[in-house]
Amino acid sequence: MRIAQVILPNASAYERKSQRADRVSLAGAHDVVLVSPDDVRASGADVAHVYASGELPVAPFVRFPIPYLSSADVRRSRWPFRRATEPDYVVSPVIERVEQSRYQPLPEAVEDVFFGARNAEGGGQKVIGSFRRKGVQSMVELTLARIARFRDDVTWHLFDRDPAPEDLASVALWVDPASDENDFDGFVAEAIVSGLPVVASRTKINSLRLEQGRTGFLVPPRDPNELAHAILAALFKPEVASMKLSAAQQTASKFRSRQRLRVLVHMYETIAT
Repeated sequence: MRIAQVILPNASAYERKSQRADRVSLAGAHDVVLVSPDDVRASGADVAHVYASGELPVAPFVRFPIPYLSSADVRRSRWPFRRATEPDYVVSPVIERVEQSRYQPLPEAVEDVFFGARNAEGGGQKVIGSFRRKGVQSMVELTLARIARFRDDVTWHLFDRDPAPEDLASVALWVDPASDENDFDGFVAEAIVSGLPVVASRTKINSLRLEQGRTGFLVPPRDPNELAHAILAALFKPEVASMKLSAAQQTASKFRSRQRLRVLVHMYETIAT
């Protein structure tokens, strides 16, 4: 099967890392090409996978030439003659509109290189890691001010690019202070499979990743007090953190690419026939 991957400019970090993982896992048995929406027809692909966030713009998907699935639905047009072709499937790890068969769950996948990466050990300065994006900087500053009342050995590093395995290995704790339910960009799954303790906002995606708090610390979004308490527990109460880490190691395989690949190929085959 020939699959056209389309990455729109509004694609989030989550969608872009998903595209990379999909391309690697599909490459062994399928022909995968990365194209723009305008080049889909010329690509000769059987199906397309569109990676985007929010809503799909109307113009590129009017009379879209082949079946496709997408992580976003099309924007509704007021003009009937400019009505876009809807995706055959709209996919996400968190599905709200389950009553509509077009909306289907698609597991999150992490690239194999992250599995088993070792995290920072030992005493001295404790370094927290997070992925920098909108709203994160202010929450970090508020939370660090509260931590400083109790400890002077904690620093926080914000990564301006997608964290690599060596980046995760340089920190003692990974924190996702997401404030929006649609923010999937925390790289929590990568931290879990790397063996790092994780503190994250209690969004739907993080509750799924962290098994409702069994495999990591979940705190209310936009609450620096609760976030500071959870960080201190994760860093300085090993009896608490070790139980969550152990549980995380037992379930980390759910992020293997093969889990997502099985669902993805079934969808491709369904819409291509």
